[in-house]
Amino acid sequence: QALCGTTLQIPTIDGRKIPLRLREVVKPHTAKRIQGEGLPIPKQPGKRGDLIIDFDVVFPNQISSTAKEILSDCLPAS
Repeated sequence: QALCGTTLQIPTIDGRKIPLRLREVVKPHTAKRIQGEGLPIPKQPGKRGDLIIDFDVVFPNQISSTAKEILSDCLPAS
């Protein structure tokens, strides 16, 4: 999913779920921002801050030779 894209359902503090579509490659330590969906701002009733989503992407340490061949055939050379 980190390589090919996906849609995540991001939970909010008020129990809703916001769909977040990811189309690009998500690298470790990537962050996304959803404006106005974070915590309430104490001095401004009715306004909310931004919701920050941090991604902690973990790639496998090892993959099988078959998986390597498949990935090699599918992914562009760097």
